[in-house]
Amino acid sequence: MKKTLVPLALAVLLVAAASCSKKTEEASVKQTETTQESAPVARGEAAAVQVSFSVESVDAEKRLITLKGPNGNTGTYEVGDQVQRLSEIKAGDTIHAEYTVGAVAELREPTAEEKSAPLTEVVAGERGTSEAPPAAGVGRVVRAVASIESVDPAAQSVTVKGPENGLVTVHVEDPTVFSTLKVGDPLVVTFAEKLVLSVQPGAKS
Repeated sequence: MKKTLVPLALAVLLVAAASCSKKTEEASVKQTETTQESAPVARGEAAAVQVSFSVESVDAEKRLITLKGPNGNTGTYEVGDQVQRLSEIKAGDTIHAEYTVGAVAELREPTAEEKSAPLTEVVAGERGTSEAPPAAGVGRVVRAVASIESVDPAAQSVTVKGPENGLVTVHVEDPTVFSTLKVGDPLVVTFAEKLVLSVQPGAKS
């Protein structure tokens, strides 16, 4: 999962960081008389996606569940052992899912701790009470240390190298920011996501 989500976070955040770094840098200079110079920071606004699925069938023994999406598409999925109340989910129930994501990118030199652990991940989860319908949430925070690998003002693109040496090339909308981006510039990204699932029992027959 790290190899898919971290490059995505870097790609999204570099666009945000590049587009606001010049303005943030100018604001930071005014603060240097009384505080240490702060790094240009880009904060990705939290985005949320909500979707509901209807339960078509459940095979608790084989741990399989068939869901119908909002567009009428159906699929059968294997359910992991971490879902402890699968037998309580029945055909006709509705599963509501909410996914939120937010991130912060800092154009600065990483700390000694960040250099020693350039890719870290913290995962936490919780479950609903046994008295309520099945519900659970899982959150994840990933911090990655990256660097700008190449800058192409003509193509308005920047390539970023992640901590696992993966490369991501992104398009930068504002061409004026290329005056502030240089090859080798470090980038520290903190990426947070949360998925909440809840079951709404169907009408009793």
